[in-house]
Amino acid sequence: MLLAEADIPYDRLLDMDSINPDFPQTDVVLIIGANDVTNPAARTDQSSPIFGMPILDVDKARTVMVIKRSMNPGFAGIDNPLYYFDKTLMLFGDAKGFVGDIVRELTGGGH
Repeated sequence: MLLAEADIPYDRLLDMDSINPDFPQTDVVLIIGANDVTNPAARTDQSSPIFGMPILDVDKARTVMVIKRSMNPGFAGIDNPLYYFDKTLMLFGDAKGFVGDIVRELTGGGH
């Protein structure tokens, strides 16, 4: 749903049920701004307003990179414990700039 807002063709999107089993074998997950749909409290915290909500199981990947402008909470107005895990790297700033830098480094264009 988030990539649809970025004009990604629908045939390139995956359903949560089809992608979630892949996360435990995933080396790196890159998240851009998604707060609530990546919040593991939806699975674990019965007092959370999002408890029971389907989420992307990104916390099961080996490394999580999150690009956000700030630590502001998402639509539900709650903190995301994922951001405090040892395996989570927080990048604060403009997502377009960060992604461009990452692509250049991975393709060898950064030198």
